[in-house]
Amino acid sequence: MILVVDANIVIAALIRNGKSREILLSGKFKFVAPDFVKEETLKYLDYIKKKTGMSKDDLNLLVVLVFQEIQTIPQSDYETEIDKAKGLMKEDIKDSPYVACYLALKCDGIWTNDPDYVGKEGVKVYTTEYLMRFL
Repeated sequence: MILVVDANIVIAALIRNGKSREILLSGKFKFVAPDFVKEETLKYLDYIKKKTGMSKDDLNLLVVLVFQEIQTIPQSDYETEIDKAKGLMKEDIKDSPYVACYLALKCDGIWTNDPDYVGKEGVKVYTTEYLMRFL
């Protein structure tokens, strides 16, 4: 199963050794994300460090481990679907690259807990709780 993973899931996996991290590191799924996901995640590195109490070196190692599980997709590979994705994600336009990536790569779904994705025509959404059933 190939899933687009959003930055909030990645951040959750870095903050807590919980379900999101377990799923990401399970090897049961293939994860992809728009190429900016790492940059978006790293903006919150100080916040994550503060929340976790991890040393800088340990957190950097965890970031490397998590991102080894996510194939980042260049914008050129999903830009043909951006307009359609923006039309679907009117309430939260900043999430349209995730939907565009999903559409362009014909992924099995988007892994997110964000309700803004739910109910969009032609977009399959998987929550963390749902994916835990596969482990």
